[in-house]
Amino acid sequence: MPIVTNKELLVKAKAGHYAVPAFNTNNLEYIQAILQAASELHSPVILEAAKSEVDYMGGHTFVGIVRSIVADLSIPVGIHLDHGPSYDEAIRAIHYGFKSVMYDGSLLPLDENIANTKAVVKAAHACGVTVEGEIGVIGQAANSPEGAKHDMIGIADPVQCERFVKETGIDCLAAGIGNAHGIYKKKPELHFDVLADIEKRVGGIPLVLHGGTGIPEEDLRKAITMGVSKINFGTVMRKAFIEQLAIDIKGPMDWELMALLTPAKNKMIETAKNHIRMVMSNGKA
Repeated sequence: MPIVTNKELLVKAKAGHYAVPAFNTNNLEYIQAILQAASELHSPVILEAAKSEVDYMGGHTFVGIVRSIVADLSIPVGIHLDHGPSYDEAIRAIHYGFKSVMYDGSLLPLDENIANTKAVVKAAHACGVTVEGEIGVIGQAANSPEGAKHDMIGIADPVQCERFVKETGIDCLAAGIGNAHGIYKKKPELHFDVLADIEKRVGGIPLVLHGGTGIPEEDLRKAITMGVSKINFGTVMRKAFIEQLAIDIKGPMDWELMALLTPAKNKMIETAKNHIRMVMSNGKA
């Protein structure tokens, strides 16, 4: 199947009362694991990469690998720039062949975030690419591909969200409601009252929940009933891969790299399947 836009995936998910899982990736094993898991469960899926991950893989290489694998699959797949830090990075991703980009101006004053996001939307829409924007700072529990560690977590203002959506023309909105990237130090307390107000104000566009790792399944599913149609998972996949790799490295060394990486890849397949089921996208392709 051809690569599709996030808008196509998320509008269908919102209507079907499930969320599309979006997994961050930065190498071949990640890509293979995510697509195998999604294909076996017949789930739509989004492969996304932050700037550091795009730089590591090479944008054309990343898109080329995904396209070559997806050509033999029967599931819809999106390629998305996660937390794009600038207009230039969004445009660069579009040139690589990404079908969706995120511009993250959430740390900027609202007027500046709106102006920058609006410029990205204008360019992206002219190329048939959809755009995700962000309001409310989503924290970082540790340094990660999405950004440097910061403990600040900003709860989005629903009134600002309404203005942001209307003035930018974004296709989906990531709003901070107490979620954060990385490993939560305690059970996250999502502000569902804020989420409900945002959903009421933004005209029904799909909502995005970042920092899905560690959020209890019941909270993920509650968020889905309230308009969340895309949920991001990154840390949980890296954790599964590295933990399994650490176990196997301590074993007998036969100097066969594929034998070493295969169990770690299989662990990611299992992890991805678990999270696909959590967001109820299995069988929805």
